Amino acid sequence: MLTGLPYSTRGTRRHTLLDDMAQTQPVKGESGNRMAEGCVSSAQDLAAHGCLENIFSTPLFSHVLRNADALNAELRDLILERERTTPSVAKSNIGGWQSDADFLRWGGGAVATLARYLATATEVATAKLPLVNQNRRLQFELTAWAAVNRKGHYNTSHVHPLATWSGVYYVDPGEDLDTGFGAVLEFEHPIQAMVMNFFPGLLPTTLVVRPQAGLLVMFPSSLVHGVRIYQGDRPRVCVSFNARPLSETR
Repeated sequence: MLTGLPYSTRGTRRHTLLDDMAQTQPVKGESGNRMAEGCVSSAQDLAAHGCLENIFSTPLFSHVLRNADALNAELRDLILERERTTPSVAKSNIGGWQSDADFLRWGGGAVATLARYLATATEVATAKLPLVNQNRRLQFELTAWAAVNRKGHYNTSHVHPLATWSGVYYVDPGEDLDTGFGAVLEFEHPIQAMVMNFFPGLLPTTLVVRPQAGLLVMFPSSLVHGVRIYQGDRPRVCVSFNARPLSETR
């Protein structure tokens, strides 16, 4: 909940000092002018006490799984073997390989471990949101798919419909060639009208995340994102997923 602004994000307007000033009758004459001038804050006072808050922010959850080398090695071998034996699904991927959204049903200890981790992360990230009803606990259905990008492959900008959270877990980020922003995960500003009209060219309009082994990133499924061209020789391997609420538990 916002604390500095005189309005509530839930649609109910709060009473403010401006309301009191608006109801005050103007005072005529010289003394009235001095009173009006006294109500105008100086630049120093505005700078010291003026409040600028970012409203309707976009949540981005991240976490690096510790001691994940053995898990990632097992996942990498499993995914690369599946890549060799299964045709790719064509979604946002330009080149590269992507599995069906059945990764969580592949079986095996590594998949089960990652599934538990993703489910727990979804619950934790949701608990950190400023939900209107903090006593409500949601259960989620997760679907996931594996992806492999090789040199020259990328993912076009897209969203994930019919989901609430989306995310990616990096099994192997591939080679970091220190070539700027190659293969980074790129998010676009969610409000295009602001990009065009609110200080265009002066405020950030994208956010990039550089992959690393064991990194988990979660974001609203409606947030436009893509992956820039990968230039490394070692395969870049990750698992992407969607989560949507199923039911409420007490």
